[in-house]
Amino acid sequence: MIEEKLLKLRKKQGYSQQEVADFLSVTRQTISNWECGQGMPSLDKAAELAKLYHISLDDLTGNEVEVVTKEEKPKDLHLLRQLIGKTCRIDCDDLSLTLDIGGNDKVKILDVNEDWLRVQYLRRKEGNLLKKETVVKLIDLSAVNGFEFMEEDI
Repeated sequence: MIEEKLLKLRKKQGYSQQEVADFLSVTRQTISNWECGQGMPSLDKAAELAKLYHISLDDLTGNEVEVVTKEEKPKDLHLLRQLIGKTCRIDCDDLSLTLDIGGNDKVKILDVNEDWLRVQYLRRKEGNLLKKETVVKLIDLSAVNGFEFMEEDI
């Protein structure tokens, strides 16, 4: 849901509703309404929000992309950028990611920036043990403790 994403993204960046409102030239109440699901940003405002939060418009608006956040930790992007396109295991504080992946705990790293790790993986489709679905998640880099590389990617 976009309202949950907007709230998580704003809090992760440490912005108040008023600061985001000032950036977008809207009222604080407008930001509050968006975060409570009582309205949606227009396309131009959604694009500005995506830019403010350093994510793509697709990731902001796509229902198939979930946002995982945690308190900030230092990170080394130089090494992380080399993970793009690789398959690895992630040691992550997010229990929902661990449960989602289950026995197949491999994820493909799609993108990395100073705030987010964008990953793709397969999980069992809800209500069906045999069918799988592709999931894309944005994971707050501070929620990642480490990576284990697959031999074929070394």
